[in-house]
Amino acid sequence: MLPAVQVVSGGFYFGIIRTISPIRIEGDFKGIIFCNNKVIVDQKATVSGDILCHEIVVGGLIEGNVICKNKCLLHEDAIVNGVVRTALFENETNSSVSGPVYVNKENSNINIDEYYELFNKKENLEKIKNEYFSLPQKLILIT
Repeated sequence: MLPAVQVVSGGFYFGIIRTISPIRIEGDFKGIIFCNNKVIVDQKATVSGDILCHEIVVGGLIEGNVICKNKCLLHEDAIVNGVVRTALFENETNSSVSGPVYVNKENSNINIDEYYELFNKKENLEKIKNEYFSLPQKLILIT
């Protein structure tokens, strides 16, 4: 089954993704992802920013925090340079997380939409627009 949102390899994308559909990141993405489904970060992919999701499979590099409602799986050689907060955590050989990993069944109560609403306040958006969207780029804004 193909994901509904796909950031293809060979491209560099900036933006904010909010979706209830699965996401597959194959290229480079800078921004924030709010996904009420599964996020897959491929082996050669890089994400610079935070990911909030129901489930995540990491094969590449994440320079940011991961907040995951269900399961976070790091494949071999996957790297997360940030904090991981999840209900279930699994990692394979040579994967690494530079920040703390918080594994707690209470994390299954995380409300991704609530995080999005806090993020989406006007003052926060203005600050983010100035930081992320000051250069020409491919913008992904999916709701």
